[in-house]
Amino acid sequence: MRSRSSRLLVLTLALALPVAAAQTQPAQPAQTQPAPATQTQPAPATPALPAPAMRVTLQQALQALQQSPGWRSADLQYRSASQSLDAARARAGLSLTASADVSAVKIPTDGDWTSATTLGVQAGVNVLPWSSAQGSVRLAEHALYRAGLDQKDAQNTLALGIVQGYLNARNALAALQAAQAQATLAARQLQITQAQQQTGTRTAENTLTAQAAQENAQAALAQASSALDTALRQLYNTLGQPAPTLPADAVTGLSLPSAPTVPGAPASLDTLLATAARSRADILRAQSSVQDAREGLDAARFDRAVPNVSATVQYGQIASSTASAGSTVSSSLNFKTGQLNATASVPLRSSDLPTGLALGLSGSYGIIDRSADATVTSANLSLASATLGLSSTTSAADLDVRQKYAALQNALLGLNGPRTSLKAASTALVSAQARLQAGLGTALDVQQAELNVVQAQNTLDQAVSSAYLASLNLSVATGEFTPALIQLPDAALPGLNLTLALSTPTPEATPAAPGGQP
Repeated sequence: MRSRSSRLLVLTLALALPVAAAQTQPAQPAQTQPAPATQTQPAPATPALPAPAMRVTLQQALQALQQSPGWRSADLQYRSASQSLDAARARAGLSLTASADVSAVKIPTDGDWTSATTLGVQAGVNVLPWSSAQGSVRLAEHALYRAGLDQKDAQNTLALGIVQGYLNARNALAALQAAQAQATLAARQLQITQAQQQTGTRTAENTLTAQAAQENAQAALAQASSALDTALRQLYNTLGQPAPTLPADAVTGLSLPSAPTVPGAPASLDTLLATAARSRADILRAQSSVQDAREGLDAARFDRAVPNVSATVQYGQIASSTASAGSTVSSSLNFKTGQLNATASVPLRSSDLPTGLALGLSGSYGIIDRSADATVTSANLSLASATLGLSSTTSAADLDVRQKYAALQNALLGLNGPRTSLKAASTALVSAQARLQAGLGTALDVQQAELNVVQAQNTLDQAVSSAYLASLNLSVATGEFTPALIQLPDAALPGLNLTLALSTPTPEATPAAPGGQP
């Protein structure tokens, strides 16, 4: 089986060679007898397709995407959130501080100076789960979770853009191949019409019509070349790389072999909606925001309702009204903030104070605390807003899944028409070949039928690309999409098993008609 690119190359060569020959040979004299039926020539050998100068697969593009600015930016944003979590955990962990205290006292003012130096060590740790530091850790964990969702969303969007850009470039290359063959065929038709005008079998109007068709084909060829250049630039722009220069002959010098496949039928709509409800990043992000708001409200209510109570214990040479403290060890626990502190101090000069123990308990409660009341009110509003946001996000996700589901269904149904058109073009090609064998048609008719098959195949390929992209878009809508789902084989789509072995008709050859009339 020959690939579609090989068929196009043979078709182009078969069309171009007669044009070149006609430019070097004089016009044939007018025939006085009816033109004989065209005889079929032996099929020429198919020329080998030269190795492309530029070959790009979709997997290569996806690998290059991981070095693109957009992909790396998403990674850096996630790393920033991860470092913020590390910092919050460090603040909630053990803290250790060393201190030194030097003092000099002169009592009375005309007395002698008395100096004292004390070295100390302070340690602190958050031991209760409702401490503000532990709350900050939970908020940082939620922020990291949302950053992971954002990273996934951004990178999935980039990967989907690469697939779409690659398929656009691939379809543009196929369109350029068909446009080049159409331009060559139009030039061949113009050359034959001009030759037939010299024999009197065509009019000047026929020649002008053929010339207009040839000019339109050249314009379409230029547009197809520009469209391919634009598609490649868009693809490389997504990769963050400069677009390469196209080979001089993009048809044989450029290869985009990764071909889409027809996706299977989607799961039921109810299954897809349930999957989206538990997997979509925007829903998960909204749920995380609701959780943050609920925890913020709980913290605000706790801060307003719970009194500030602290317990302290001190052991050692405790200070008195007449003497400074000696070596002591003390500890305190704030039940509201959940922080436990411990301190040890040792003076450089020994003290004669006896060893003692001191216990303390203190507490306070704000009877009128408008700041705390306002914080509770604000937290209530934040929770209500986050809940409404979750409801809105869920509704939008439901609609998005339904739309993408319908789009995929329509795309799959849209394959039927191009498939039938391809069968019709294939049947017409077989008929044209049979007429050529029977002497009722020309090789030019076969060449036109060959081109019609190629154009029908391109239309089907574009429909398959649309269906494949619709399938990926549906997986994005349900939250199941990952770049690992993108697996396109490096092979052309299945096409017709046709051998384009065309004979070369003379410019004035016409099919024989019954009764020997031209």
